[in-house]
Parts: sequence; C-alpha cells; structure tokens
Amino acid sequence: MSSAGQLSTDSRHARSPVEIWGLTGGIASGKSTAAAFFEKAGIIVVDADKIAHQLTEPDGNAYPAIMRRFGTADRAKLREIVFSDPAAKRDLEAILHPLIQTESIHRVQLLAHAKFPSGTESGKPLHVIYEAALLVETERYKNLAGLIVVDCPAEIRRKRLVTRDGLSPEMADKILQAQASDSERRAAATVLFDNSKTLDDLRKQVMEFITRQGWAQTGHKTHHEVPPPSQTR
Repeated sequence: MSSAGQLSTDSRHARSPVEIWGLTGGIASGKSTAAAFFEKAGIIVVDADKIAHQLTEPDGNAYPAIMRRFGTADRAKLREIVFSDPAAKRDLEAILHPLIQTESIHRVQLLAHAKFPSGTESGKPLHVIYEAALLVETERYKNLAGLIVVDCPAEIRRKRLVTRDGLSPEMADKILQAQASDSERRAAATVLFDNSKTLDDLRKQVMEFITRQGWAQTGHKTHHEVPPPSQTR
C-alpha cells in the first residue's frame, strides 16, 4: 500500500504478499459478470461499487457529506444530478473516491493479515481482483500489478443501459460520454477480455487467465471472505 493512500501494491516486487489486479470496463461492459466468474473460481474480488453503495447508506461514512452537498443519497437521483452537472460530478467524486480508497486498502490489509498473520512474505502471494469503474480515468491502475479490461462495443452497452437498466437514451449517452473511451481503456490494458459474444465465452477467458497466472491450483482450496466495511467516521 502506498503512503499516499492510493490503492496500491508492491506486487511488482518479488517479495510482495499481495498481488492486486485491476478489473475495469465501460458501464454495462460485463465487468461485474467477469468478477463473478473470478469469485466462483475462488479468487478474492474487492468491489469498489459495492463499497460505494455501503458508504452512501445512512450509516455509511459518505452519507453526511453527500446529504450536505446534494440533499439526497438516492443513487438514481444522484445519477441524474451528476451526469447533468460536471461540477456536481467532481464534488461527488471528491467525497467518495478517498473513502473508497481507504476502505479498499483496509479490506486488502485485513485479507493479507489473515493469510500472513506473522507478517511473513514467503510462499505464494494472495491474489486479489479489484473491480472498479474508473481505474483508467483516475490512472489508479498504474499502482496495480496489472489491468484487466472487459471490452464491449459501445452500441451493445448503450442498448443494455436502455433495455436492461431502464435508462433513457439521453442518460445512457451522457454516462457513456463521461467515461474513458474504448481506445483509452484498451491502451491501458494488460489483458483484454472480449465480451461481445456469449457469457460462456467470457467465462472461458477468465479461466484461461487464471490458469496462465498460475492461480488455478489454489483457486478452490481456500475461501477468503472479504471483510465487512469499517464503520469509523
């Protein structure tokens, strides 16, 4: 972990006890589906969006600041506000991102301590997938061991947002335009998963990655439960 509070890893160094790979993609690209396949294979997934959900609950650490700034913590209402007002979007990110980073670091540290209670760094590292939407936009992927990008054409993602999630075409377009472009994500990727085909095809890509990385032999043997959120304010 970096002293600056970024979600980071020293997994670029041989003795690191934790190897964190980022998992990202445009909205409705299927990154959460890919994350679920990792979890089913026994790989730990720390989900930044789930952390954000918990932070914005009435007992969450972000709730007071969000209520002061926006008067609501309802996710649908916040989405309407922030994707119609760039300043509001920056304000929400300024509230949430540091807290998400802190909570993510906290969870990874607990997981690492559970595997290495004596502080030893011998043996194989703990493998963690960090699922987050804005790793490319914020450049946080540069602090990680690698970046997996789930790639899916924008027209397919737009259709999913409208038909599956019930967003208006106008709101879907605003969200798509606010994120990094497909080419920017591809340029940042260490590994690219193509999710323009079937779910089984995506699952195969996940399993092939796990095998290539040498994670498969330990994938199903040990279950590491992701710690609950910290409640400090």
